[in-house]
Amino acid sequence: MKTNLMSNRSLVSIIIPVFNNQSTVEETVASALAQDYDNLEIILVNDGSTDNTQKILEKLSDQHENIQLYNKSNEGVSASRNYGFRRSHGKYVVFLDADDLLVDTFVSECAYVMDNQRTLSVVYTQVQFFERQSGIFKLPKLDFQRLLSGNCLTVTAMIRAEMFESVNMYDEKLNYVEDWEFWIRLLHKYPYFQKIEKPLFLYRRRNSQDSATDLNEKNESFIDASLYVYRKHYDLYKNHGLTMDVLLDKVNEASLYKRKYYNTWYRRLFYLVKRSFKRK
Repeated sequence: MKTNLMSNRSLVSIIIPVFNNQSTVEETVASALAQDYDNLEIILVNDGSTDNTQKILEKLSDQHENIQLYNKSNEGVSASRNYGFRRSHGKYVVFLDADDLLVDTFVSECAYVMDNQRTLSVVYTQVQFFERQSGIFKLPKLDFQRLLSGNCLTVTAMIRAEMFESVNMYDEKLNYVEDWEFWIRLLHKYPYFQKIEKPLFLYRRRNSQDSATDLNEKNESFIDASLYVYRKHYDLYKNHGLTMDVLLDKVNEASLYKRKYYNTWYRRLFYLVKRSFKRK
């Protein structure tokens, strides 16, 4: 698919940060190229890969004129997404990890909703697991109060670019739970969103169990990052009446989701958060 410069449709930027994804990135890019949408740019950001990723990305960018390839030193996923965004031109932006996939109508269906509801900051869809796990990813119903107690969204959604920029993009201090922290800022300032009740985003649960989500379950940096989020947004929690007891109750209510997304670190995390709040 080639970008149609004469299209009446809004330009959409799909930004794919890549780090050592030689086994999956071609499939991911193929799903972006297969979109039934005629005004699309695909931005690949090679974040200092050390495997064969660079050669694969060079081949893809040579073959498709609407792919832009950038290479940079390794700084992590938040910096890579921001780097790609700064080089994008789309009215709407979609961040896609280099092991996940889009159904071919993802962009067109999300852009249609965005075009017809100008106050929306984000449009997202149902999520389908694939590879190690199958079925629908049953995300909790999104509202801001619930979002404060835990992530209700995946990274991949369609965001209005001007709103993304106005909340200062991703926090580059974070490479764990960075999406959760970003959604808190975006939806606090721009609270209008819509979900498409179709599984148009395919979320890979790797057989190798080495995705960011899998590694979160084993990495104590996840706890530090989550504590950072709570401290950064302490006033929001306080203003929404989320005392530690209330917050823990809400986490328990969403325990099924939390086990899938962040697993057993939550008990220890909230113990540490409780201690940090008491010191304030």
